[in-house]
Amino acid sequence: MLRLVCNALCVLIFASTVLCALPEAEKRLEAKQLIDSRQLDKAETMILTEMMTSPRDPEWITLLAEVRLGQNRTREALKLIDDANQLGGMTAARAMLISLADSQAGYMDRAEAPIRDAIRLEPDNATAHYFLARLLYTDNRFDESIAESSKVISLQPDFVRAYENMGLCYEGKYQLEEAKRWYNKAIVQDAASLSKTEWPMVDLAVLLIHENQLAEAKPYLLQALEINPDNTQALVQMGTVLEAAGDLKGALDKYRAAIHSNQFNQQPGRASAYYKAARVCKKLGYKDEAKEYLDKFSAVHDKRDH
Repeated sequence: MLRLVCNALCVLIFASTVLCALPEAEKRLEAKQLIDSRQLDKAETMILTEMMTSPRDPEWITLLAEVRLGQNRTREALKLIDDANQLGGMTAARAMLISLADSQAGYMDRAEAPIRDAIRLEPDNATAHYFLARLLYTDNRFDESIAESSKVISLQPDFVRAYENMGLCYEGKYQLEEAKRWYNKAIVQDAASLSKTEWPMVDLAVLLIHENQLAEAKPYLLQALEINPDNTQALVQMGTVLEAAGDLKGALDKYRAAIHSNQFNQQPGRASAYYKAARVCKKLGYKDEAKEYLDKFSAVHDKRDH
């Protein structure tokens, strides 16, 4: 126990020494980059080190709120945002975080007002327009979402996820060729981006699988998994492709990987992963494992987690 305490203190002292050499703006940028790359533990250590000397700095409090959101600690995040607003007033960044926190907590009806506040505070904030577009898509307001996505692209032409959201909206409108066109545009933008996302490839692959074009879907899934080997949806869909091709053990490996992914509880598809794994285990004669997955499928399905 003493060694653990000493090690933690050493980490904080070292971090503090390094951070003191950096200008404030650079420190915050580094913390934000750590959050964006999902290095939440490192970001938290850095932020808490800074807050030891600046406990009432609203910008550091806001960054800690963003970490808490990434850790699914929504109530703490909202309390921190409220504290930061009392100290520094509402900002577009904090309004966006409130919207994201409400969405994460399942209060979708509350999420639209704060994101529109963010846009009012910063009309040219491409990220705020994107979050609104996603919220509108989730509410099946596809035409409104398309309009917001178009604003994002006009403000920031390399915003990959905006092109992807256009594809999702057109798919929602059953304009599948138009959806494919936008997914492909997103993939082209992603190829030129330093910060890669696998989602345009995953979305296009899912559309192709629904059209029974499994062979055409496979290269996109391979590309997606190269970017993010832990993407639950990509793993489940790759398992589907392999199962259809008769490779049951290969399919089961993908379903197992999806179930044990560190992103399993952060993405949709848990019920599908359990069900498909149970079905393949039954075919392979793995009765105990099949029962385990079927029980977990029933538990998740009962909570309507699709």
